Order: sequence, then C-alpha cells, then structure tokens
Amino acid sequence: MGSGPETRPRYDERYKKLFAFPRMVEDLLRAFVSRDRLGTSDFSTLRKLSSEYVSDELLKRHGDTVWRLRVGDGWAYLLVLLEFQSRDDRYMALRILSYTSLLYQELVRNEAPEARRWLPAVVPVVLYNGAPRWRAPLEVGELIAPVGGWLAPYQPAQRYYVVDEQHVGADAVPSGNLMRAVIGLEQSRSPADLARVANALPAWLAGSENAELRGVFVDWLRSSIEQVMPAGEALPAMESLEEVRMTLEERVKEWPAQWMREGREQGLEQGREQGLEQGREQGLEQGLERGLEHERGLLCRMAARRFGAETGERLAALLADIAEANHLTEAGDWLVRCDVGDEFLARVELIARS
Repeated sequence: MGSGPETRPRYDERYKKLFAFPRMVEDLLRAFVSRDRLGTSDFSTLRKLSSEYVSDELLKRHGDTVWRLRVGDGWAYLLVLLEFQSRDDRYMALRILSYTSLLYQELVRNEAPEARRWLPAVVPVVLYNGAPRWRAPLEVGELIAPVGGWLAPYQPAQRYYVVDEQHVGADAVPSGNLMRAVIGLEQSRSPADLARVANALPAWLAGSENAELRGVFVDWLRSSIEQVMPAGEALPAMESLEEVRMTLEERVKEWPAQWMREGREQGLEQGREQGLEQGREQGLEQGLERGLEHERGLLCRMAARRFGAETGERLAALLADIAEANHLTEAGDWLVRCDVGDEFLARVELIARS
C-alpha cells in the first residue's frame, strides 16, 4: 500500500513553505495560546525576519523560522522550530536557549530599534510529528543539577511550547484554523481521513489572497494520497483542492478492494511458484494458505494505520479464526465503512463466529 515514506528534505520543505505565511503563524498561536494571553497581540504586524537580522547559525536547521509580532507597546519574537525525527530531543531546551541568545546578539549587533532599551520577549514553539509522545524537559532548568541557596539565582531559565502533532486532538483546534488541517494530515491513516481534510479546506482557504497557501496544501494532500493508494496506480493531475476532493471521493471506496486483490494475488503467486518446486497439489494448497496469510497481514496493517496499533493487534487474533477468502474480503469492506476501531472489531468478531 502506498509508495513508501517521503524523503525528509521534501517533507521539511513543505513545512518551510507553510510557515512562510503569516496566516499559518497566526493560526498556530491562536490554536495553542489562550485568547486571554494573546490579548493585545496585533497580528497585522507579523513579519518574518530576513537574514539581515538572523544569522546563518541560527537558521542552519532546515525550515526553522523567526517572526516578529507587536504585543501591546512592545515586540515579541516567535521562534518556530521544526523537529521531525523519530523521537524527541532531550536537549531541545538547551538548543532553544542557544538560539535565543544568538537572536539577541543579532538584534544588538544590527541596532534593531526594538532592542535599544529592552531586549524583546521570545516565544519558542516546537512542531514535532514523531510517533512517541514528546517527553523531553520543557524548561532548561530541568537539565541542570538541582541547586539551592545562593547558587539558584545564577542558573538560566527559559521554557518552550511543543505541539505534539500526533497526539493533539484535532477537535481541540477551532474549525477554520489551519492547524486543524495540519494535524488532520499528520494523523491521517486512510483515504477517508484525507478526504475529511480535503472537504474542509476549500472553505477555510477561500479568496484570492490564499491562492499560494492552497497550493501548498494541494501538494501535501497529493503526497499523502500517494502514500495510501494501491501500488502502481497513477494519480490524475490535481491543481486545486476541488480536484483533490473529487479524486478522493471517486477512489476512496475502490482502493480497499484493490488492496485485497493485490494481497491475494501476491500471496497466491508466491504459493504457486513454491508449488512448482514442491509438487502441484501440495503447492496449490500452500499457495492458498499463503494468500490468506498475506491477506490477514494486510488487513492488520491497514487497521493499525487507520485505528491505531492496538486495534491491529486485536484484529490479528480475530482473523486467525477466519479461513475463507470471502470472509476476509467482507472484513476489508467493514474496515472502510466503520468510523471507530471498536465498531470494526465487533463486525469482524461476528464474521469470525459465522
């Protein structure tokens, strides 16, 4: 299923493009910072800092950006860091402290007006999409050996906010906020998940002013579709969100059956080849069994992608009792039709009993 994971540079480049838009940065703050705290923030002043104010050392990590925002009578700087690895970074708080220091040095060196009397506040935000939950310390002081008495006031202190995209409830983000679409895409496990995002985005990105941003989401959706569509299938040209939506609507119900056919054919072919070596009768029997085994494994992987690893594990035990190919096909149909994992498992249990 799919064409394999995307290359990391392409993935990072997409986020770099997304967070080059003020709308994305504003929606990021509005999604995860309370309205009371945003208070006097003037989002019309959002401006991405150029290399004039940000050193190469600060922005050497692909995709990290720095934005400036007026808050009340002063300025605040937003560090947006991308952390797209398989696990969290224990020393992220230390890295952010270093980035903040570099930013301050650049502002002083360039005699930035907002740094002439007071250094501006900095708000570091880390976007993380790894599967394990982020457990690294959020405060740099947690990395320093505990001290008391006269040593305590001399220790650095800075905190950052992490958006753990794989574990944020998409419903917790307001409808119309583009971070809801980002999280929906990160958590998509099936064409149906992608279709929900594609159906919502046209209304959220209406207007000519959002044309370029729509293009970035079209590119992301197309890449995501390539990851879940059957191998060897060619996608039509898709230049708009409406074309993406129509493609998903037309094909989302066809692909599960195609996955099942591919799995069965692959398993049977493997068995037949082995049968030629071991004898026609024994080989055909083994081929049929291998085909069923391959189909069970495919269903488990698909269920895990859509409903989570626990559902995939529970499904494996149920499928072990199903020996008829048409019953496995029926289970595949329910995988598409059910909205939650428990409902799907209940359906498969009924099939197994029959």
